[in-house]
Amino acid sequence: MIGVSDIWEAKKRIGGYVHRTPLIGSESIGEIAGAPVFFKCENLQKTGSFKTRGAFNRILSLTKEERSKGVCCYSSGNHAQAVCYAAKILGIDAYVYMPETATPSKVEACRSYGGRITQYGKTGADVYPAAKAFAEKNGIFYVDPVEDPYIMAGQGTAGLEIMEAIPDADTVYVQIGGGGLMTGVATAVKSLSPSVRIIGVEPENMNCMSASLEAGRITKIERRCSIADGLAGDAPGPLAFEGVSRYVDEVITVSDEEIGRATLLLMQRAKMVTEPSGACALAGLLSGKAVKGKKNVCMISGGNVNDAVLAELLSR
Repeated sequence: MIGVSDIWEAKKRIGGYVHRTPLIGSESIGEIAGAPVFFKCENLQKTGSFKTRGAFNRILSLTKEERSKGVCCYSSGNHAQAVCYAAKILGIDAYVYMPETATPSKVEACRSYGGRITQYGKTGADVYPAAKAFAEKNGIFYVDPVEDPYIMAGQGTAGLEIMEAIPDADTVYVQIGGGGLMTGVATAVKSLSPSVRIIGVEPENMNCMSASLEAGRITKIERRCSIADGLAGDAPGPLAFEGVSRYVDEVITVSDEEIGRATLLLMQRAKMVTEPSGACALAGLLSGKAVKGKKNVCMISGGNVNDAVLAELLSR
């Protein structure tokens, strides 16, 4: 498990490479929610998501010899873009495996950062083994999207920034996909202010963390589709499960309809374009399934929305 000291070290390490993203309030959304609401805008982070924090922290921590061989990862979108961008800035090669079903705009974004892209298989279950095999065969460091303490510590720097900006925040909502962002942010926030309530939010169709917490052990669920495709996963990893179990007060689930409404609301009232995964935390706050605080912070985790999804939401 990581500690807050790891997150402070990550903050020093990546400070010159990532944005300190704004934390803004919205009176109109606060009126709808019935309580003050603030947004941590990682949709405005470099590459459009929080993933850049973890990618830089992991790659900057490698030895010169490891960097000389490049890095490898598998991802359908945001993690791949973050790794490719960090590799470009640091002058090393990035080998990325993406499913054949990956959004074309995200594939092209990775190529624009200089990533060497291989598209393979339909799902993560197909792509992950291929990426790992390639990395092992060629002696290339594999950058895991979640189950890596350096990745989690990098993501946790967003939590430090939340508490620096609003030290009297009392409830923080964070979406859960693999659980790396949730673990990092919760570790940072709880270490600085143990009384803050941390609420995890998952799509109903991708609720592997809440299912695991309910069972008291890591539990694999059947993969289903969700509008919040960036939060896909069928089982949490051991580090993420331990982190969420230790630091998160409650995990709730929201429907695709609730996520879609939150995505539109952010565009209409806060003038922020987010991907549905990025709006999931706000959907959790608006759902009323968790007790609101006097000052609520919602993580906006990314803004790389699929054009087709955006068009469908706007047509509603």
